[in-house]
Amino acid sequence: MEAGPPDTADADRPQRSAASVDADAVLDLLSDEYARAVLDALCDRPASARRLVESIAASRATIYRRLNDLEAAGLIEAAVDVDPDGHHRKRYHLVVDDLQLRFGDDGIEIELVN
Repeated sequence: MEAGPPDTADADRPQRSAASVDADAVLDLLSDEYARAVLDALCDRPASARRLVESIAASRATIYRRLNDLEAAGLIEAAVDVDPDGHHRKRYHLVVDDLQLRFGDDGIEIELVN
């Protein structure tokens, strides 16, 4: 089948890149209520770990652990913000717009789309 001309609606969308990840690690994170709570909080806007600790009913250690795990899995990234008073802190933000889950002969495959 030949591809037709590109859809003009698609031409206006920013280009998105995809990355394959460790399916087991991502599924483990998505099965964790605290990791899901962090992801949900970051859907609204980037946040510091302090703000996440204040807004999620979990210990500080639990939030930091989930942030590290989510960052290692490629779902979030941290950027350093410098306050006017000179203090700096990490702000975490989502880097994934879409998560695609496929079941195939080779097992489960997860692709993250930015």
